[in-house]
Amino acid sequence: MTLLRDISFLWSMIHVVALFLLLFEPRYSWRTTLLAGFAGASTLLIVNVLAMLWLGHGIIMTLAFFTCTIPTLILFLFLSKYRDGRFFFLFCLTDTTCFWLLQITNFLDRITGDTYVIMLISRLIIFPVAEYIFWRYLRIPYLELQNHLHKGWWWIAAIGATYYLLLMCTSVPVDTPLPDTAGLIRIALVMVLMPLTYLTILRSLWRQMTLYNNQQQVEHQRQDYNAILQKMEMEKIYRHDMRHHLLVLEAMLQQNDSANARIYINELNGRLTGLAQKVWSANMPVNAVLAAYMAKAETADCKIQLNVNIPAKLPYDEMDLCIIIGNALDNAIQACRNITDTAQRKIDFQLDLSDNQRLRLSISNACPQPPKFNKDGLPIQTRPKDGHGFGLRSIKHLANQYGGLLNCQWANATFQLNIVLFPLKNKTADL
Repeated sequence: MTLLRDISFLWSMIHVVALFLLLFEPRYSWRTTLLAGFAGASTLLIVNVLAMLWLGHGIIMTLAFFTCTIPTLILFLFLSKYRDGRFFFLFCLTDTTCFWLLQITNFLDRITGDTYVIMLISRLIIFPVAEYIFWRYLRIPYLELQNHLHKGWWWIAAIGATYYLLLMCTSVPVDTPLPDTAGLIRIALVMVLMPLTYLTILRSLWRQMTLYNNQQQVEHQRQDYNAILQKMEMEKIYRHDMRHHLLVLEAMLQQNDSANARIYINELNGRLTGLAQKVWSANMPVNAVLAAYMAKAETADCKIQLNVNIPAKLPYDEMDLCIIIGNALDNAIQACRNITDTAQRKIDFQLDLSDNQRLRLSISNACPQPPKFNKDGLPIQTRPKDGHGFGLRSIKHLANQYGGLLNCQWANATFQLNIVLFPLKNKTADL
């Protein structure tokens, strides 16, 4: 029966590396990384098998830190894109996860007779399941975390290292007696606390990154908005100064200086043309945001049909409304960019305020492929794109603040976003 034990051990060793590579970002090409990783892992596997045959299977848990952990850490640190706390946290995360799974399968085998059959079968199943979970639910968010967050990783790496040492100290190797009741309770506490701690850490990091991306979007939109307002202000100044320009032209014409008058008119016309701002909305901030995204849509060869019916003053915070409109249009324009046929790049935008002060926004755009929706009814971002995909989360957050509604739906190759906001009793905006 020891053959089953050895096979389960070798199977586990292979999948420790597999779990790590699912979240790993290499410094070199994947071909170079996999070749180097395979060569290094194979060497370590042979060394550990020989040590196991020489000293016994139980000794492997004692020597694993020196014969597996340290050499693997050095190898992949050399191959890693990140050589800071991000790498060490990932290493601790995957290693402690694998040790956790080894402990679970070890205890399952002990409970069912200590024959190694359950150990082998459970490990044959549980490691591929863990890899699927990593790939399906953790890989993309974690890669985004690594790319966008650059601080604080050493602290959480220290937490991962602490759990690694705790698991090493409390683990019960195969073929060794179980500890007493107090020892089993300590092991159980570590086994329960470790996944809870990791989930809390990853959830906290994700919220931190979401907040950071939202702040970046707000800042970009504020810059666009301020630039447009400045442009509009300059237009007012030029229009106010028009009487002075007319006096200059009158003086030139009285002196029969038509050539310079023509040059002056052309220069003035060029300035006013550059400052011209089309009006889509009576509300200045909303109009500024619409102008900015109409320009982006034109760059993307995307046609936008606007239907805006709102007054100059609204019972909503100016910045909140700009964020919602900007994110909604940004997502629609981004979706249109991915459509090859430019004739299909169309967006329909409707915004109005009802008599009972409810703000209604509806935006639809071409979307040939039906998106997948998560439990919150938001489209699932299937791959990271420089932070893109956080807009709808920001919109949903703001809609919740106003007790509003958000609905996403897809039909007939069209994606539609519907938003309804309700005015807050104690919150008004004098726009």
